[in-house]
Amino acid sequence: MTNQNFIRTQLIKESQALYSTGFYFPTLMFVANGIETLGAFIDSKPLGAKAQSKKRFNKALLELFPTSYHPLVEKDWLYKQMRCNLSHMCSTGAFITLVASPKHKTQHLKLLNNTRIICIAALLNDFIAACHQVIQGLESGGFKQKAMALTENASLISE
Repeated sequence: MTNQNFIRTQLIKESQALYSTGFYFPTLMFVANGIETLGAFIDSKPLGAKAQSKKRFNKALLELFPTSYHPLVEKDWLYKQMRCNLSHMCSTGAFITLVASPKHKTQHLKLLNNTRIICIAALLNDFIAACHQVIQGLESGGFKQKAMALTENASLISE
């Protein structure tokens, strides 16, 4: 499986499917880990390199996401509060409030009552745009293809 196909099928298609069926919290968990995955595609190390989570997560935010995310990279805030809490405790903790309705897109990343608003619709749109940037970079040669342990057949067995 090419890096581009992995991003299209495993990251974009799966995150959209979770969101469209109303699984907002699992979508947030998926996207939080997917941000790190995008960072793995754009750094210079192999995909399986050890101890790269924080670097890759922050690199993806700084290089692929809108500048509104950049202040949240300081002191690894979004990495700790979103990615780590979701990955290790299945929770956003006390400092993030998840909102599902797209009508709250203007609230995305704003601070309200000492919690950061994460509008899953806005985050998903930004994540998919970041995915497309990586695909474009891979296709243009701006990013190098990386060896993957998945094959076209082994990524999902549905029966």
